[in-house]
Parts: sequence; structure tokens; C-alpha cells
Amino acid sequence: SVLCVALPYSALPAGAPTPSDGPRYARYLQGPDYHDDLKDRLARTLERVSTANPGLEFKSCVDTSAVLERAWCALAGLGWIGKNTMLIHPQYGSYLFLGVALLNQKTHRGPAPHPDYCGSCTRCLEGCPTGAFTAPRRMDARKCISYLTLEKRGPHTSDESGLIGSWVAGCDLCQEVCPFNRKPATRSSEIPTIENATQLSQWLALLAETEENYASRIARSALSRIQWNEFQRNLAETLLNQSGELTDRKKIAEAARMKAETLTEHADLVWLRSLWQRLAEELGS
Repeated sequence: SVLCVALPYSALPAGAPTPSDGPRYARYLQGPDYHDDLKDRLARTLERVSTANPGLEFKSCVDTSAVLERAWCALAGLGWIGKNTMLIHPQYGSYLFLGVALLNQKTHRGPAPHPDYCGSCTRCLEGCPTGAFTAPRRMDARKCISYLTLEKRGPHTSDESGLIGSWVAGCDLCQEVCPFNRKPATRSSEIPTIENATQLSQWLALLAETEENYASRIARSALSRIQWNEFQRNLAETLLNQSGELTDRKKIAEAARMKAETLTEHADLVWLRSLWQRLAEELGS
């Protein structure tokens, strides 16, 4: 049998404005690493159950195994698969961490899928700036901002750089417009340092930091799943996407030049040197 769980995570309270100034990252990245957190919760729960069932064995899966958690959670009645391909709970919306435990015993309970309440709403499909949805519940992942910022390795094309907009890591746009997320559940979480950066100078300082400093700063957060070179790539591109003033673009170009000069042997950061060269041509210097 499969035991399915859904844990609400921090989201904006009802009526709160959506942050739009400066680079952004998905809300699920704002707290401790959910992979470890949810796996620990599942293990503690099942270890207590196993005291009454000595033969119980289990394997926990939280977003890193060859298991599609949302499909099992939908069969278990924890919500339905929305048009944005996310599992939506009628009370908690889609801001959910999902996990399953594969059990070696029967629970003698069958599937109990939840009704689909999306109706005729298409806000999520229309709200995706990259057109990643090819149809309701069908996505071309190669166009998804989450894929471009978290999964893609190496340099972005010029088109991809523009598509990510202000998102350094992940994207919440198809969830932010969902009516079922108007009153999301909230719980406290630790906010990584990146959230506290508000001025261009602070963002440029993050662009200049070493791989060791980055690893230390995000060690216990979900941001630890993002490699340093991808984070730097995304940050540089989002800063450029949002900088309209020539002075700011010159500051970003100078930061890219200084960084590139210190990484001449770092093959993964070829994109940074090309970014600096492109900016230098654009600025005529």
C-alpha cells in the first residue's frame, strides 16, 4: 500500500500584496530543506506505527525518487490535479509539500479521488508568461521558469534569459493566480539571507560571493538544491531583466567582469564571460 501525506508550507496571507520588486524565488524555497523535513516526519510516524506492527517496512519518497507523489496523493483524496498540473487541496490550495511511504502491508483501503473543482477557470494557463501549458494539465517543461532556473545546466539562450524575468529560482505565478490559494495556510519558516537583499548593491554582493560562502549561507535551506553556478547565472540575468537605468547596467557589467576574471578556468561559468562581453558591447565600453 501507499501512505500519502501533504504538508502546507508558508505562503502569503490573504489579501497580502504579491512581492514584485527585485529578484524573486519560489516560496517553497524560503524554509528549511523540505526533502529532509518531510522524510523525518514520515519516518517518525511510521516508526511509532511499527511498534504495533513489527513486520512493517517502508520506503519514504519526497520528490527525489522515481515516484510521482501528486498522482498517488490525488488517488488518496488529498486533492485533485489542477489545470496547472499541481495538486490542489480545497482548503489549503496548492502550496503543499507532498510525500508518500511505500508499505509492505495492505491497508485494505482503496482509492478515494477528490472531485475536480477547477471548473471553467483558466487563470493559471493564462498567467504563465512563457506559455508553458500546451493544454489544461499538460505542460512543456522546457518552457517552465522552474525548469529553466532549477534544472537546466549551462548557459541560457538569449530567449530563455528573457523568459525567466525576475525569478532567480523557481516560479509561483501559476499558483498565485489560483482562487484556491487566496487563503493559503501559513506556518513559520526560516528565511534565507537572499530574502533580505533589497538594494542593487546587496544583490551584486551576492553575485560576487564565493562558492564556499554560498554553500555555507544556504546549507540548511531548500536553496541548497540549487548549484552555485546556476544561482549566479540566474541572479545576473534577473538583475539585467529588471535594470532599465544605464547606471545600474554598468554596475552589473562591472560585477560580471570582475567575477569572470577570477573564474577564467571555471568551465561551468562560460556564460558569465559571455554576459560581460555582451554588456560591454551594449554599453560601448
